[in-house]
Amino acid sequence: MPGTVFLEGDKTSLRLVEEEDVEFLRDGVNHPGVRKYMGNRRPKNLEDEKEFFEEVVSSPESVNLLICRKDERAGIITLEPTNKVDKVAQIGIWLHPKHHGNGYGTEASKILVDYGFKQLNYNKIFARVHKDNKASSSIWKKLGFRKEGDLKQHTFSQGEYKDVIYYGILGDEWE
Repeated sequence: MPGTVFLEGDKTSLRLVEEEDVEFLRDGVNHPGVRKYMGNRRPKNLEDEKEFFEEVVSSPESVNLLICRKDERAGIITLEPTNKVDKVAQIGIWLHPKHHGNGYGTEASKILVDYGFKQLNYNKIFARVHKDNKASSSIWKKLGFRKEGDLKQHTFSQGEYKDVIYYGILGDEWE
């Protein structure tokens, strides 16, 4: 069973990531449908994910939560400060492909962005998206994020250089 509920929506809950979730994280980042839009180029074994859990997920600097549908793990969402002085954070998300197309990513993102502005006092939140990841771009557009820039051939994935789009929203633009 996934960890304690931290934030909740109608379709999803965002729960604490616990050590027993490490296998799910490993399986997710290695899934071809997830991996193709991440910077993850090499296979990640259980030890790699345990290290990620200990060094990144457990860090007090960022917010890392499981996206759950009822008591089933669906993905992970992260809010990470990139500039503490200017109160800027990057949001990142992945969902297991069997949970795509149900609005879980949009709802989870809305919940975490709201938390970032209203509880953590961020001034700006941005997302980085591979240009060919239409589903991810759709999330940010639905939530009112604006396209802030295209970085040409900014990442290498699936045998080719790909463009990356940045989307952002300011706290005073949020709801």
